[in-house]
Amino acid sequence: MPKADAPTATRRSARIASAGSGPAAKKEEPAKPVEKKVTKAKEPTSTEPKPKAAPKSKEPKSKEPKSKEPKSKEQVTKEPKSKEPKSKEPKSKEPKSKEPKSKEEVTKSKDDKMDEDKASQDKPKSKDETNGKPPSASRGALQLGSDLPKITLQNEDGEDVDVSTLTGERGVVIFLYPRADTPGCTNQACGYRDLATDFGELGYDVYGLSKDKPAAQLKWKTKKEFKYHLLSDPESKLIKRLGATKRSHFIFEKGSGKLIDIALGVKAADDPKNALKFIESHHK
Repeated sequence: MPKADAPTATRRSARIASAGSGPAAKKEEPAKPVEKKVTKAKEPTSTEPKPKAAPKSKEPKSKEPKSKEPKSKEQVTKEPKSKEPKSKEPKSKEPKSKEPKSKEEVTKSKDDKMDEDKASQDKPKSKDETNGKPPSASRGALQLGSDLPKITLQNEDGEDVDVSTLTGERGVVIFLYPRADTPGCTNQACGYRDLATDFGELGYDVYGLSKDKPAAQLKWKTKKEFKYHLLSDPESKLIKRLGATKRSHFIFEKGSGKLIDIALGVKAADDPKNALKFIESHHK
C-alpha cells in the first residue's frame, strides 16, 4: 500500500508546483503595464520643444522692426541732404553778386571818409559848435536861380578873386572837396582836369574850392598839373553860402550867371562826368 501512495504524492507535488508556477506567471503580467505607464510619463517631455517652437516663430516678427529702422534712417539722412544744398545756394550767390560792387563802393567810400576825417581835424570849431548847437553852414544857402555872392577869396597863387565876377559870358563849375592832396579828392580833381577842355568848349570854366590854404592848393596843383584855379576858403565864407557840407558841385549858367545845378554828396570818380553831362543836356 505505501507504494500506491507515492504516485499520489508526486501528483500533489506536481499540482502544488503547477499551482505555484501559475500565480507567479500572473504576477509578472501586471508588471508589464507599469513599463507602459513609464513611457506615457515621458510624453510631457515631448511637449517641451513645443514652447520652444513658439519663440522661434516670434523671432522673425521681432526682426521686422529691425528692417524698418534702416528705412527711417534713410529718410532722416535724405532730409538734411536735400536741405543742405538749398541753404548753401543763396549763401554762395550772395558774396559773388556783392563782391564786384562792394569793392568799388568800399574803395570810394574809404577815400571819401579819409578826406572828410582829415578835413575835420584841421577844421576850426565855429561858435555854434562850441556852444553845443548844430553848425549853421546851410543857413542862407543859395537856391536854383541865385547869383554868385560878392565874396573875395584867394586862389593858389595868393591872388584875390571876387567870386561874383566869375560868371558872365562864360559859365562856371565850382566843385568842392574836403582836403587837398588826398586820395578821393585827387580822384575827383583829376577827373575835372582830364575833362577841362570839354568844359571849355561848352563855354564853362572850372574852379576847385576847399578850406585848404593857398600854399597847400599850389603844391597840389603843381603836383597833379591841374589846368584850372583852386580857391581857398578857410573861413567857409563861400562854402556856407553854397550850403555845402560834403563833396559837391555847383554849376552857374553862362550868360545869365544863374545857379542851374546843385549836386551834394557826390562820388569822387563820377562827379566830373555827371557835371559835364548836365551841361551838355542843358544846352541842347
